[in-house]
Amino acid sequence: MRMLALVLAVAAGPASAGHVVRVDAPPRREVNVPAGEFVMGLEESDVGDLEQDCRTAFEQHQPTQFALPNGAPTTFCEMYARELEAMTDKIQEGDDALVDRKVYLSAFAIDRDEVSVTDYRACVATGACELDPLIAGDTRYVRDDWPVVNVTWHEAQTYCRWRGGRLPTEAEWERAARGDDRRTWPWGDADRPNDFNHGTAVLPAMRELDRYTIGVPMQFIGNSDPSDGNALLAKPGSYAWGEGPYGTRDQAGNVAEWTADALGLGVGGGDLGVGYRGLPSINPRRDGRADEPRVVRGGSWRQPAFLSRADVRDPYNVLYVPDGRFTHIGFRCARSL
Repeated sequence: MRMLALVLAVAAGPASAGHVVRVDAPPRREVNVPAGEFVMGLEESDVGDLEQDCRTAFEQHQPTQFALPNGAPTTFCEMYARELEAMTDKIQEGDDALVDRKVYLSAFAIDRDEVSVTDYRACVATGACELDPLIAGDTRYVRDDWPVVNVTWHEAQTYCRWRGGRLPTEAEWERAARGDDRRTWPWGDADRPNDFNHGTAVLPAMRELDRYTIGVPMQFIGNSDPSDGNALLAKPGSYAWGEGPYGTRDQAGNVAEWTADALGLGVGGGDLGVGYRGLPSINPRRDGRADEPRVVRGGSWRQPAFLSRADVRDPYNVLYVPDGRFTHIGFRCARSL
């Protein structure tokens, strides 16, 4: 880390000769995650409960059916259950033997906090980043001390490269949030809804309105919930008790976050329930097609709290195309060590 004081006497001129000005270094921007092995995935016993959470949040009334790529009918929560089953922490090995899904990751650094509007403005000022996230979409969410949203996956990658990094892979994101003990939330296994910025399920009346005004069968966002201390977004790091095992903040809630991985459409016989299947056990990453939806993790300020768990995605990941802009999605950067 850079030294904590700068001697400015020479630059200040003779009148200030010998004068020392102390400039405190900003808080550490990154946290380091050592190389090692961890068990990636969701416990099988949680799949049924999460599917029910999905139905309660999004399908309280008649669910809308869709056709999978293979033609089979499904609903969002049925599709979500397939994805959850493919994200469990067990894999089949040999003759029906289930073993832990162990993943080895090389050492990496990851941002302690989500990238803020101020951070992003600095990149725009150099000409390296596009201005669009600051002027496209609903500009009510553009506040210097809030996380930047309305940013596409491509723009997030560009910013991270400008910083000398990249977007974290899904595996890196999950290990930073969960550590090596298979915890459910960054802080442990206890559900503590006041320790992160989350939302609630969209009201049925608003869901019906969205059906016709936005043009999607069921909207993928909900309502904000001020009971957690913030009606909308929060300044990164506002929830001190939500810190993860390596020191990251807001990996549960505030804004959902882009990762480097493609979702995996078109893999596994046309079923959308791909999850972690087909990924290598060492530094896994799914590149996918250029236009394929990207994995988003962590839940947000306007989504039901259960989507902020460190071991799940949300059921609308198929909509998160890399050139899409969303008022509940931001990002943080990572880099290899």
